[in-house]
Amino acid sequence: MSRRVVHLTGDVWERLDVPCRGCLFWQFGEPGPAERDDDGAEAARVRKQAWTTALLHAGTPAGRAVLVDGQPVGFVEFAPAGELATRRPPVPPTDHDALVLTTMWVDPAHRTNGIGRLLVREAVRAAIERGHGEVQAHADRRWRPDTCLLPITWLLHEGFQVAREHPRYPLLHLEVARTVRWADSLEQAVEEVRDRLPRRATAPRPAVESRGRIDTR
Repeated sequence: MSRRVVHLTGDVWERLDVPCRGCLFWQFGEPGPAERDDDGAEAARVRKQAWTTALLHAGTPAGRAVLVDGQPVGFVEFAPAGELATRRPPVPPTDHDALVLTTMWVDPAHRTNGIGRLLVREAVRAAIERGHGEVQAHADRRWRPDTCLLPITWLLHEGFQVAREHPRYPLLHLEVARTVRWADSLEQAVEEVRDRLPRRATAPRPAVESRGRIDTR
């Protein structure tokens, strides 16, 4: 079973059957997929791919995805604050020099394999490479599985801290200077994922007898 981390691209979005691939809330402040008709949803998916491709060509890919046997099983979407729609009060604004983690998703069949933690570390590594001082994310205090935001309890568990309070959607941050060690332990996170994912059983090799006949016992 092969596993690898790749940039989040239009091609990856095409293979992800998730509402986020047609959501432009973070990019342009537009309504979510549930508020569009079929034609509007298709147009939104095309624009989302165009936005993702533009950032990729600019050298600032819009996230990472984990592939298992070539199929995406999880992704994290992030971008510089300046590439996202401005959030208006009362929701706390992000800092202009932050890398903003907008959303993340992991296939339910892989949610106990450490992939979520690996994707957060990928965001931290991207922030280090691009010179951002911190990774920020709006959390949800009343998280539901169908929301694009992440539960505050999980983000706090992964090392985020509250930067600006809000009754429902506080802004959390992870300071890169305090988490550089995460980049050093990235390989360990990859190994953790590999150890937890199921392995294919290796078929026994048939034994060949001295007379040249294959023994299938």
